[in-house]
Amino acid sequence: MGVIFSLALLTGCARARVTTEIRNGGAWTRTVALTGQQKKDMGGSIEESFLLPSGEDWKSRTEKKDSDQTTTFEKTFAAGAQLKGDLSVKEGDSPMLVNEVSVTRIAPRRFEYRETLRWTGPPPTGMNLGGEDLTDLKTALPKALATDENARGITEKMAVLIMPMLFGPGDPLLAIGVLHPDLAGRKASQRIGSLLLKALEEQFGDKMTLAERRVVALKMIERSLAQAKPKAPDPAAGPPSEKGRAGLTPLMFIVKSPGKIISSNGEVDELTGEVYWALFPPAASLKPVVLTAVVEMDQN
Repeated sequence: MGVIFSLALLTGCARARVTTEIRNGGAWTRTVALTGQQKKDMGGSIEESFLLPSGEDWKSRTEKKDSDQTTTFEKTFAAGAQLKGDLSVKEGDSPMLVNEVSVTRIAPRRFEYRETLRWTGPPPTGMNLGGEDLTDLKTALPKALATDENARGITEKMAVLIMPMLFGPGDPLLAIGVLHPDLAGRKASQRIGSLLLKALEEQFGDKMTLAERRVVALKMIERSLAQAKPKAPDPAAGPPSEKGRAGLTPLMFIVKSPGKIISSNGEVDELTGEVYWALFPPAASLKPVVLTAVVEMDQN
């Protein structure tokens, strides 16, 4: 039942799908589709979750389906133009994530898309280990190393490794962990296990055996996934507040073009010829996230 509640909480959040279509001459059209709850008292409405695109020449339309409402904003820019703030994710009344994007010519027939996502919310606090968490982690450490300072030092190293893995870009394990926590744990171990073992070796050297490092690494991965997963709401508390949920706002960025994708740090969909990035806002909380793609147009 807890998993069902967690899934409902995650899917009930607002979400954004941002598409950049680059045309032959370098002009580009920006389409920002924002989806949220129709009823504001249910939490997760568009207005609660985003600062809406503003300025001249933005066209908008709204569609409603079931309990959701999607408002789509669209605007075309000249080659070389830059744009700031058409996607701003809010927490409370203040933006926690802002963007800037440009499409520039880098060769006669090549254009580069570059989008930077910057965190403007409160500084991340690692894994926020409390007394129980520290005690749990210290039990996995050799007795001589089982101090609060060492436990907190490990969590700082872990945060750097696990934040992009949990929140993207790529395949964010936060989404997988809601439905299949065992699979998320296995993928986490596969993706960062060796890096975490190396970080522990650098911190403690031969004071920890390989077996001891493995125990600590598995404990940290398990703890990270548990803390990142949405919590079941309290039915007695009424409709959930959007404050504190902005970190669960799913974001999808897409680049499409009649040309060919030459390079990208995103995922290329061979069927559509598009490139995409999936992430959650905390992906940018430790450092800005930069999305890039280079497209080459046909000679005609």
